Amino acid sequence: MDVIQLRGARVMARVGVPEEERAVAQELVVDVDLDWDIRAAAAADDFELTLDYAAVRAVVERVAGARAYRLIETIGGVAAAVLAEFGTPRVRVLVKKPAALRAVGVEYPAVEIERRRDG
Repeated sequence: MDVIQLRGARVMARVGVPEEERAVAQELVVDVDLDWDIRAAAAADDFELTLDYAAVRAVVERVAGARAYRLIETIGGVAAAVLAEFGTPRVRVLVKKPAALRAVGVEYPAVEIERRRDG
């Protein structure tokens, strides 16, 4: 299976355990991997036979901005939304929160979620 990758999608989200942190949107960086057979699209050089990368990114932004979240784990629900909307057999989502632990020397905490159509 081939993999389509979106790297470094920057989205704003209200996320954090303390209520004060959720009051203001902060940047998250999201990577998405989607299993997709690209042979037909590549052979025909046809956009209609592949995934619309911008539409996938729009799902990431929509889920991230939908409401306030306590956990980046919950924003990982992007995976289920992508499965539902695009019919890809597998999706992997990595959600990074760059500002969270910078003060203690951590580049970013992250959560990686993988979901498959078959459960």
